[in-house]
Amino acid sequence: MEQESELCDFLVRSAREFGLNLTQTEVEHFILYLTQLLHWNKVTNLTSITDPYEIISKHFIDSLTALAAMEFPSNAVLLDVGAGAGFPGLPLKIARMDLQLVVIEPSQKKCSFVGSVAGLLKLNDVSLFTGTLQQYVDQGEYRSGDIIVIRALRFDEVCDQAARALKPTGKVVLYRTEKLEAGSIFHGFTVEREQRFSLPLKHGDRVISVLSRPAQA
Repeated sequence: MEQESELCDFLVRSAREFGLNLTQTEVEHFILYLTQLLHWNKVTNLTSITDPYEIISKHFIDSLTALAAMEFPSNAVLLDVGAGAGFPGLPLKIARMDLQLVVIEPSQKKCSFVGSVAGLLKLNDVSLFTGTLQQYVDQGEYRSGDIIVIRALRFDEVCDQAARALKPTGKVVLYRTEKLEAGSIFHGFTVEREQRFSLPLKHGDRVISVLSRPAQA
C-alpha cells in the first residue's frame, strides 16, 4: 500500500494523543487490517469510507477512544454488538490482546471478513456469532460479557437483551455523538461516566458513555 510509512506515523501519533502507545506489532496489525478492509471493500460493501487516513481516524482511533475513557479489566469478555466490519471490537482486541472478544453481527459477509482478519493476525480468543443480540441471548448457552460495546446501533433497541448478556458487575460502553447526563438513568442503566474526544483531522467528536447494569436485572 502506498504511503504505508506515513500511515503508520499518523496512526502512532493519533493514538498517542489519547494516551495510547501502540507497539510495532500492533501498528503492523492495524495496517494489515486497513489493507484487508480496502481490498474486501472493492467487492463487498463493508464501509463507505475509503480514504486510508479517514479509516484510521473514524474507525481505528474512534474505536480505541474507549480505552482512554475507562479501564478495561484484564482478560475481560468483550461483546461487540453490531460489529459490522469489526468496529470497535477488533481495534480494541489489537490494542489489548488479553481481551476475549465475541463479535455479534447479523451480516454473514461482515462476520466472514472479521474472521478472516482475526485469522491473518493470529488473534486468539476471538469468536463470531452471526445474528442479532436477541438471537445470541436466546441460545441455550452463551458467554456473558464483562463489557458490551455498542457503536452502530441504537441502545434503546437492544437494552433489554444487553441486560441479559451482561455479567452482574459488567459495563455497557456506548459510542455516541452527544453526551447523556452523568448519573441519569438511561433505559434502566445508570450513566456512570462520560468523556468527549475530538477525532484526528477534524473528523468530529466522539462521546464515550459508560453505563452500569441495572440493579434489578
